[in-house]
Amino acid sequence: MKYLSVGEARQLDGLRVALSAGVPAPWSEAAKAVFAFKQIPYVAVAQAVGVDNDELLAWTGHRNAPTAMYGDEPPRVTWLDILNLAERLQPLPSLVPSEIDDRILMTGLLNELAGENGMLWNGRYLMFRAMEEALGHEAVAANPMFRDYRYSAGAAASAAPRMIAILRRLEQQLDSQAAAGSPYFIGGQLSALDLYWACFSQTLDPLPPEVNPMPSSVRSAWQGVAGVLAQEGYTVNVSLLRHRDMIFRDHIGLPLDF
Repeated sequence: MKYLSVGEARQLDGLRVALSAGVPAPWSEAAKAVFAFKQIPYVAVAQAVGVDNDELLAWTGHRNAPTAMYGDEPPRVTWLDILNLAERLQPLPSLVPSEIDDRILMTGLLNELAGENGMLWNGRYLMFRAMEEALGHEAVAANPMFRDYRYSAGAAASAAPRMIAILRRLEQQLDSQAAAGSPYFIGGQLSALDLYWACFSQTLDPLPPEVNPMPSSVRSAWQGVAGVLAQEGYTVNVSLLRHRDMIFRDHIGLPLDF
């Protein structure tokens, strides 16, 4: 994928999106999937994982990705703010259900997946714990991600049960939908939840290197998260993986480009 530097992007107008360069970071990949589905053009801005990103911080007030900058409007950082921006820029086709109960359900489940203290937020705690155990606290204390995401031993200890509860609720939702004749999480059509799950699933059961050529260190770290869940007696349900494969095949496309 072609990236501009922060300095280059600041000179432009329109939509500019800071994305984690060189890795299939789930939040970045999901934001890309949303914009691509809606055919919204944007300029990709390089963000580096695990470092200070001082130029990005000076521009947007945030060092992490994805961060969406549209014109001179305030930056969008959360999954919901980015989705709302995409819906505003290109209302159709919508990734948000029109029925209010479906909309509430999608928003709640998606927040459990991608929001603060959600499934992958807790998965990150498990990765941080593994890094700390391998490298020692002194070696990782300087990593701004540990501070920004408020890592602690207590947070890591409660992470796996919370992840499993969320994943089982997603399984329940997908099974209920299958019984009603729909392959999607909500109603009868694609929603943002479908795209986000497909991208986030890479942290638990990543696609093979020929379509997801991520660094081996990242693949190993994500496999470590799945290993912790397996120790707790949980493996990702086949229905979730089949759904993931369908979404990539029919809506996102492969190989991943990051």
